[in-house]
Amino acid sequence: MKQKLLTFIFVITGWAFAEAQIAPENHSIIIKPIFGTHINNDQGHLFQDQITGFDAAYFKEISQNSDKWIGFSGAKSYGIGFIFRDLSKLKGTKDTSANAFGQIYGLVAQMDFQLFKVGKAKFNFTPGVGLGYTNKYYYNNTKNRFLGSPVNETIKADLGMELPMSKYTDLLIGLGFLHVSNGGATVPNGGLNTGNIYVGLKLNNPKTLTAERKSTYTTLQRNSIELNAGLGARGVFANRNKSLYKSGLYAGYNFYLNDVISLKAGADAVYYFTVFDPNNYGNTFQNYGTSYDHWRTGISIGADINLWRITVAAQVGKYIHYNRLMDKANWYWTFGPTFNITPHIGLQAKTYMHFAQADFVNWGVVYRF
Repeated sequence: MKQKLLTFIFVITGWAFAEAQIAPENHSIIIKPIFGTHINNDQGHLFQDQITGFDAAYFKEISQNSDKWIGFSGAKSYGIGFIFRDLSKLKGTKDTSANAFGQIYGLVAQMDFQLFKVGKAKFNFTPGVGLGYTNKYYYNNTKNRFLGSPVNETIKADLGMELPMSKYTDLLIGLGFLHVSNGGATVPNGGLNTGNIYVGLKLNNPKTLTAERKSTYTTLQRNSIELNAGLGARGVFANRNKSLYKSGLYAGYNFYLNDVISLKAGADAVYYFTVFDPNNYGNTFQNYGTSYDHWRTGISIGADINLWRITVAAQVGKYIHYNRLMDKANWYWTFGPTFNITPHIGLQAKTYMHFAQADFVNWGVVYRF
């Protein structure tokens, strides 16, 4: 729970800095009733179980600002959103999780990007990340193996059309995705993926814009060497009071393309404070992340997406050394946000993944030079 609160603080703090440095004039309120289902294709009843709920959000306009990244990315606005989902009708895995789900209430930081425009219709992409609370999870309903804790990371994305109806009102139609998981902090935690359609309204207060503004923060505008180190933990199955700690380390090179995108390549290492012991299987097993040795190492490539003081990174890698229990876990991938205190120093929450399963979240410091 503390780990997820830190992730949310990173993101919200970044938006607070932006608010202080870029003062948009126009704002809007968005309301989207949703109808959806789970889309975990290995968990039965694909597209069959009903989810209802709504999204509500407050956005501020930034398209008038002169920062280069805004022009590169097509960013139009940013804001904070509230999400509600009723999961009570989900059957889960082969009916074993029927009636094991409750409701999700969450807050997410969001940004709206305009992909293209056809006539008056705008086609937008709106990602978001934050925290969600659920009243049913494994430790108060053991049939629910998807959600292992009451507080979870929530990642959402909407792809839709915005059509003006009047000076003050736009019609919104589109598709949405929501992922809920605690990143392996407690286990079991399969994570839940949901999809939805929505028809909603955007209520605007258009004003005549004043002179352009520009943020006082600028990303590092050159190639750089990056180092990061952190600490994280994975839960022990059905034991919410015990954690298996790991440290993630990374060294790599960033290839600057523009203020929004950098390509990157480097080496990863993970140190295990507790290795796998076949004689103590239940307390040392870590699924695809189960290691007989204290170290695993690999090489990876990927990219950074820079949005104000928030950098979102993703990389895919191949293990060089990993004395693992599960042979097929020879590839890995990582993703996560960094809040940049300066262009050189940042705080990072990086999730290590095998296939679609989170291994652990590494909480650390990034240094670029």
